[in-house]
Amino acid sequence: MNNKTIKYIKKIINILQLDLTGKVVLTEVGSENYLLIPIIAALADAKKVYAWTKDSKFGLGFYNKINCLEIANSCNVRDKIEISLNQEPDSNIQEADIITNSNFLRPLDESFLKKTKSGVVIPLMFESWELRDSDIDVGYCKNNNIKVAGTWENYPDIKVFNSVGNLCVKLAMESGFEIYQNNIIVWSSDEFGDQAVSAFKALGANSVIKITDINVLYKNFEQADFIFICDYEEKRDYFSIFDFKKLKELNDSFGVVHLIGDIDNKKLNDMNIKVYPDKKGYPLKMSKTLDYLGIQPFINLQVAGFKVSQNMIENKESDLNQPITY
Repeated sequence: MNNKTIKYIKKIINILQLDLTGKVVLTEVGSENYLLIPIIAALADAKKVYAWTKDSKFGLGFYNKINCLEIANSCNVRDKIEISLNQEPDSNIQEADIITNSNFLRPLDESFLKKTKSGVVIPLMFESWELRDSDIDVGYCKNNNIKVAGTWENYPDIKVFNSVGNLCVKLAMESGFEIYQNNIIVWSSDEFGDQAVSAFKALGANSVIKITDINVLYKNFEQADFIFICDYEEKRDYFSIFDFKKLKELNDSFGVVHLIGDIDNKKLNDMNIKVYPDKKGYPLKMSKTLDYLGIQPFINLQVAGFKVSQNMIENKESDLNQPITY
């Protein structure tokens, strides 16, 4: 990790005035950009940062630990960070003032949460409406006065969510579509779709239609270059929503680009329908996250998420916070 990245982390910490002095953090350490999560907390003066890691499809936990501690050494925060590989010490949960809603910690269910101390807070590290029921036992948190809050991703000092449009453009272009003068259908009912529409129009798309009406889809599909699927709340398999055979009869050259949704890429390949990314898509989960764009959106969101936790601990109101349990 280069010095430029560390300088940028310190810059955003300063902009958001993030101060975790005296706080104990429990989070994760993953691969690539996710190596930085414990580093961010430590650079914000956390007293101790516990980080859990393990093997995943993105990388081996052993290397996550080694690489994170190498960065920590270079930043002079090695003494603040303790990494557990394939272990989940109860003592980490019991000591933590802040527990992030991170993949290697989830699910934050009753058996996990009952080990926490009074006053612990949980920042989601994304917007509140993106919370999945399987992530956190919100009912337990409400009943036991555990504060949980999302992060407003378009807070003026960071504007993370605006990067979604750039991500949509990157996926469409990587799939081979020019966007310019293309006819695009955006299947969405939410802000992800709004960002996609704005970005595609800004690059000169001939037409962009945002819909979740199947009849409107069929009516406008003959001239479509591709359909961009990014409806966060949609949990159904898209083979139960679309009649792909009918779509192919209407237009035998269209493509499917997915950011979010239950997409079976193998079935589409079998039908000779172009799909990108050429991997399984899942509901309530981004096929590519903002860190696919680069380091800055990722850092902005992580620092902002930790700032949300600071605000919760200090009982400070802020537009950055999106309260769920208080």
